[in-house]
Amino acid sequence: MTYSTEVSHTQTSGSNRDFSVTFPFLAVTDIKVQLNGVTKTVTNDYTIVQAGANTVVNFNTAPNTNDIIRIFRDTDIDAIEATYAAGSSIRAKDLNDNNTQLLYAAQEFGTLKEDTSVSFTLGSKGDVTVNSSTDWSLNTNSVELDNMADVSVGTAELVNSSVTNPKVADNAIQTSYIQDNAIINSKMADNSVGTADIIDSNVTTAKIADNAVTMAKLNSGTLPSDIVVNDDNIAANSVNTSELVNAAVTRAILETDLQYAFNPIGTVIWFAGSSAPTGYLKANGDAITNGSGTTQNISADFSALYAIVGANLPDLRGEFIRGWADDRSVDSGRAIRSTQSDEFKNHQHLFGGDDNLGAAGGYTNVGSSYAYDMVSSSNGNSRHYRTKDNNTNYGGNETRPRNVALLACIKY
Repeated sequence: MTYSTEVSHTQTSGSNRDFSVTFPFLAVTDIKVQLNGVTKTVTNDYTIVQAGANTVVNFNTAPNTNDIIRIFRDTDIDAIEATYAAGSSIRAKDLNDNNTQLLYAAQEFGTLKEDTSVSFTLGSKGDVTVNSSTDWSLNTNSVELDNMADVSVGTAELVNSSVTNPKVADNAIQTSYIQDNAIINSKMADNSVGTADIIDSNVTTAKIADNAVTMAKLNSGTLPSDIVVNDDNIAANSVNTSELVNAAVTRAILETDLQYAFNPIGTVIWFAGSSAPTGYLKANGDAITNGSGTTQNISADFSALYAIVGANLPDLRGEFIRGWADDRSVDSGRAIRSTQSDEFKNHQHLFGGDDNLGAAGGYTNVGSSYAYDMVSSSNGNSRHYRTKDNNTNYGGNETRPRNVALLACIKY
């Protein structure tokens, strides 16, 4: 065919509003316009401007870049261009207009009919909309149950992503009309299955691919109380300090399962450093508060330690420790944490001499500065054994065993 009944333009600039009409027409009302396959309305969407021999479609708003503008002719054949009356003269223009009307209609018919003997004018025809000879589309809800043969839709009949909700009438596709395994992923349009299309409780565990539910698909919040997170479900080294809420791991929680792994409050240890380690105070007699406060520059709750030792820490500096008798007869009668002064057990020292020595012997009278310590008699002679009454003291200022000095600390 050498004639043309339409022209297509592609928007290139994003601001162009004028598009030329390149085919002949009888009236501007015969010119129709589509934008991206959607028929537009004159005046509301565009106007037709004639400037000399040129005819231009002027859009009210410029189409977007890459939009397709289709301008085509749809000659009005509801009435003939010219009517002849009996006895009137026949003008060449009237004959030409009628013939042109028929010619244009035949050209448009030839464009639509393709290789068949049936043609349609453009526009909606109920279930089908005719856009051009090569562009026919199904209207929404046009495929109905009665128009489908049993098991007529197989995988080969479905175009990829062709099954979308608006193209199918409600309840039109039933199980008996779909071949087994006919609807596969590639045949379904993205986002075509909505919540309303899924039967309640129809998505079971077996229908979810392994590792398909990612963290991005989980909403924020807490897990249901009946879900148990086992060790196997926690990645190694995944629980770090930043994942723990402040003060979430309490002493009570630790002591429930690790009661033998920690020293209880009030435990006294011997430390080789000059400062108490973390969690301990020096056992130096300092006062503590019954509750939260500061002791030895440490701020903490000392109520548990206060309940054990009272208002003051035990002062163990320079002291030896003795086990509390706790009703045993050894060292009985003492209270816990009571102190004792140093003491020697009651005892005596015995010594003697030879009382058979002569009265004079080789001894010199030592005078009155010596006291008689012992007197004995032999053959009627008195024998006197004497010690000096101002013996010199030997040793230090205390009695002690060998020892090592360590810092006494108490757990708070």
